[in-house]
Amino acid sequence: MSLRRNALLAALLLTAPLTHLGPAVAEDPVQVAGPAVPAPEWTALFDRSSGWTGADGIYSIPLSGDERPGNTADAQTFFTFSDTFIGRVNAAGERVNGSTLVNNTNALLAGTEPDPARIRFSWRTTAGGDPAAQVVPRPQGAERTWFWPNDGVVVNGRLFLYSLRMREGGSGSFAFEVDGVSLLAARASDRPAFSRYAQTDTPLYLPASGSAGETTYGMALLPNTTTAGAPSPDGYLYVYGLRNDTFNKRLLVARVLPQQIANFTAYRFWDGAAWNADIAAAEPVTGRVSSEFSVSPLADGRYLLVFQLDTLSNQVAVRYGASPVGPWSDYTVVYTAPEDDLTPDTYTYNAKAHPHLSEPDRLLISYNVNTFDFFENFSRADIYRPRFIWLPLD
Repeated sequence: MSLRRNALLAALLLTAPLTHLGPAVAEDPVQVAGPAVPAPEWTALFDRSSGWTGADGIYSIPLSGDERPGNTADAQTFFTFSDTFIGRVNAAGERVNGSTLVNNTNALLAGTEPDPARIRFSWRTTAGGDPAAQVVPRPQGAERTWFWPNDGVVVNGRLFLYSLRMREGGSGSFAFEVDGVSLLAARASDRPAFSRYAQTDTPLYLPASGSAGETTYGMALLPNTTTAGAPSPDGYLYVYGLRNDTFNKRLLVARVLPQQIANFTAYRFWDGAAWNADIAAAEPVTGRVSSEFSVSPLADGRYLLVFQLDTLSNQVAVRYGASPVGPWSDYTVVYTAPEDDLTPDTYTYNAKAHPHLSEPDRLLISYNVNTFDFFENFSRADIYRPRFIWLPLD
């Protein structure tokens, strides 16, 4: 498992701009209400010493479908995580023998407050009682495959989750590659979530071709609908993706009506001028983003893109857009993550917003922390877990 994790880190570096090696300075940065500040109450929610003890890839989905900040009526939040440590952390902050890394887990939070008594984590177990991933690709072929979940949405009582389908033994220098994008569907009322689910393998993936890197969709969703409480709803679900060009992750946009989320012939892709039925015609709308990010509507009609600048860096950045496809402003760095200094091998990545857990005047943002030295995750259990910040909104 450590070899796969280290290969992932190397791959991320190879798709990140070289500017991550030094400070990046934006030209003509846009104005924001103020720099972001730590949100210790949310960070503490995921600082745990038994069971679920750390993960990355955190996404939050309101099971009501209502994305509005400050809306707490009947709120339940589904969280999904990628690679997760299950086990125990001792008083010295070390993961003890028996800690296991599984490919994904879930959690359910009652309400919108970071109350440790109201969150429940879930994963499957093997016949022998060992921890296992909550969702697994089907069928399992000769090559082992696994899911790294991305963003999701609730439509008509069903919880849909886009997931990267990964496999070992891929071509090239690394021990893994993207096998495709799947759409998972379960009843939103199921407990635990995704105890039962349907898997549909989608056409929302293109392999690298020529100078264009591979394309994946589902990294972020914007339900621009009345149900979601969007300020200027047009009724569409915007499905954001990435073109992983060399040294630059570029933002792509697709859209579909929510009720047609599983009808992939209904998806349309922004080609720079119009919505096109051909996924290969999609054109990037901006760049220098991270593997995971978010796009959120603002009350003044603009849209806020939150991301980690240049994939791997200590800089959480934002861009403002005039529409769900832009045009996008230059970036502004709103926070410098201090965890880069925990150890020489520590790094931060994948900033994204959580609108429905936010407040009308400030936006809740998470980012992930990891280390190039896999064994530091055992000697320093405080590294590998989400951190949260508040971004004031004007």
